[in-house]
Amino acid sequence: MNAELTLDSAGRIVLPSAVRRALNLSAGSRLRLDVVAQRIELTPAPDTDTDTDTVLEVEAGKRTVLRATGKVSSAAAAVRAERDALADRAGKRPA
Repeated sequence: MNAELTLDSAGRIVLPSAVRRALNLSAGSRLRLDVVAQRIELTPAPDTDTDTDTVLEVEAGKRTVLRATGKVSSAAAAVRAERDALADRAGKRPA
């Protein structure tokens, strides 16, 4: 993808939404800036957080969706956690 961007008076740029979606960037995402041979390269910064944060959401139709968070995650652990939570709410697990 190619795009022409404009700096605002504070020196900021806005990344096109298609780029943010493709790279799974959202507010608070960190980028690494490198100047290489008279070019500016932006790359997503490596995540230093080693937690396995996941976001599970139940959408219309009662489907469980594991949302991309940009962090290391385990889908199996997320599904187990959701099943455990459902069992707790249904009273089928000892407290």
